[in-house]
Amino acid sequence: MSTLKHKGKGPQSLTGNELREGYSVWLTPELEWSRDFGEALKTEDETLIAAMQAKGEESEEANFVVGVYFIDIEPDTGLPVRYREKFRVKGPSYDTADELGLKREK
Repeated sequence: MSTLKHKGKGPQSLTGNELREGYSVWLTPELEWSRDFGEALKTEDETLIAAMQAKGEESEEANFVVGVYFIDIEPDTGLPVRYREKFRVKGPSYDTADELGLKREK
Protein backbone atom coordinates (compact mmCIF):
# COMPACT_ATOMS: atom_id res chain seq x y z
CA MET A 1 0.00 0.00 0.00
CA SER A 2 1.36 3.39 -1.00
CA THR A 3 1.95 6.18 1.48
CA LEU A 4 1.71 8.84 -1.26
CA LYS A 5 -0.99 11.27 -0.14
CA HIS A 6 -2.13 14.68 -1.29
CA LYS A 7 -2.32 16.84 1.84
CA GLY A 8 -1.70 20.38 0.67
CA LYS A 9 -4.01 23.24 -0.11
CA GLY A 10 -3.82 25.28 -3.29
CA PRO A 11 -1.88 24.31 -6.42
CA GLN A 12 0.09 21.08 -6.22
CA SER A 13 2.90 19.43 -8.17
CA LEU A 14 4.30 15.92 -7.89
CA THR A 15 8.03 15.44 -7.46
CA GLY A 16 10.51 12.66 -6.83
CA ASN A 17 13.99 11.54 -7.82
CA GLU A 18 15.09 9.44 -10.77
CA LEU A 19 16.23 6.12 -9.38
CA ARG A 20 19.26 5.62 -11.64
CA GLU A 21 20.77 9.11 -11.65
CA GLY A 22 19.14 10.73 -8.64
CA TYR A 23 18.02 13.94 -10.35
CA SER A 24 14.94 15.74 -9.10
CA VAL A 25 11.99 15.26 -11.43
CA TRP A 26 8.48 16.68 -11.72
CA LEU A 27 5.37 15.25 -13.30
CA THR A 28 4.27 17.09 -16.46
CA PRO A 29 0.74 17.68 -17.82
CA GLU A 30 1.33 14.63 -20.06
CA LEU A 31 1.98 12.60 -16.88
CA GLU A 32 5.61 12.08 -17.83
CA TRP A 33 8.63 12.88 -15.66
CA SER A 34 10.85 15.87 -16.45
CA ARG A 35 14.03 17.27 -14.90
CA ASP A 36 12.76 20.74 -15.79
CA PHE A 37 10.51 22.27 -13.13
CA GLY A 38 9.21 24.68 -15.77
CA GLU A 39 7.40 21.73 -17.36
CA ALA A 40 5.76 20.64 -14.09
CA LEU A 41 2.00 20.21 -13.84
CA LYS A 42 0.66 22.66 -11.25
CA THR A 43 -2.99 22.11 -10.43
CA GLU A 44 -5.78 22.22 -7.87
CA ASP A 45 -8.02 19.92 -9.94
CA GLU A 46 -8.80 16.88 -7.78
CA THR A 47 -9.24 14.64 -10.84
CA LEU A 48 -5.76 15.56 -12.09
CA ILE A 49 -4.33 15.15 -8.59
CA ALA A 50 -5.77 11.62 -8.44
CA ALA A 51 -4.20 10.84 -11.86
CA MET A 52 -0.89 12.29 -10.64
CA GLN A 53 -1.02 10.12 -7.55
CA ALA A 54 -1.70 7.00 -9.63
CA LYS A 55 1.23 7.81 -11.95
CA GLY A 56 3.52 8.43 -8.98
CA GLU A 57 2.62 5.08 -7.42
CA GLU A 58 3.04 3.31 -10.76
CA SER A 59 6.44 4.95 -11.36
CA GLU A 60 7.69 4.00 -7.89
CA GLU A 61 6.53 0.41 -8.31
CA ALA A 62 8.36 0.28 -11.68
CA ASN A 63 11.53 1.57 -9.94
CA PHE A 64 11.74 4.57 -12.24
CA VAL A 65 11.48 7.17 -9.45
CA VAL A 66 11.78 7.12 -5.67
CA GLY A 67 10.62 9.42 -2.91
CA VAL A 68 7.55 10.70 -4.75
CA TYR A 69 5.48 13.33 -2.94
CA PHE A 70 3.19 16.29 -3.56
CA ILE A 71 4.48 19.83 -3.07
CA ASP A 72 2.59 23.07 -2.48
CA ILE A 73 2.95 25.69 -5.21
CA GLU A 74 2.70 29.43 -4.59
CA PRO A 75 -0.26 30.61 -6.73
CA ASP A 76 1.26 34.02 -7.50
CA THR A 77 4.74 32.87 -8.57
CA GLY A 78 4.21 29.27 -9.67
CA LEU A 79 7.22 28.28 -7.54
CA PRO A 80 7.34 25.83 -4.65
CA VAL A 81 6.29 27.19 -1.27
CA ARG A 82 8.88 25.41 0.87
CA TYR A 83 12.62 26.08 0.87
CA ARG A 84 13.54 22.43 0.29
CA GLU A 85 11.66 22.32 -3.00
CA LYS A 86 12.90 25.77 -4.05
CA PHE A 87 16.43 24.43 -3.61
CA ARG A 88 15.67 21.23 -5.55
CA VAL A 89 14.34 23.27 -8.52
CA LYS A 90 17.84 24.68 -9.05
CA GLY A 91 19.33 21.23 -9.67
CA PRO A 92 22.40 19.54 -8.17
CA SER A 93 24.35 21.62 -5.70
CA TYR A 94 27.68 20.56 -7.21
CA ASP A 95 29.13 20.39 -10.70
CA THR A 96 29.39 16.79 -11.89
CA ALA A 97 31.44 17.69 -15.00
CA ASP A 98 34.76 17.48 -13.14
CA GLU A 99 33.91 14.05 -11.74
CA LEU A 100 33.26 12.80 -15.26
CA GLY A 101 36.45 14.34 -16.64
CA LEU A 102 34.51 16.84 -18.73
CA LYS A 103 35.67 20.40 -19.05
CA ARG A 104 33.14 23.10 -19.72
CA GLU A 105 34.16 26.17 -21.66
CA LYS A 106 33.18 29.47 -20.11
